[in-house]
Amino acid sequence: MSQILNMSQHTTDEELQRLTTMLLFHLVERCGGQVQFKLEDAQHVRTSLTTKMVQMQVGDEVRLRIIDRLPELR
Repeated sequence: MSQILNMSQHTTDEELQRLTTMLLFHLVERCGGQVQFKLEDAQHVRTSLTTKMVQMQVGDEVRLRIIDRLPELR
């Protein structure tokens, strides 16, 4: 049975860092061993996440989603 978790509420900083690293390696591997981006791109994404929320669905698969943050959570 899948469960939706808010990463900021249900993971420690250490778990989040490990998961982020694992997902980054997985993404790079799936993209042919290379992902490129400019620092400006990363800054833009970081800025846009102030109005977004990351959800993690844990079950037989792990799925991450970035969704709009509810107005009351901004």
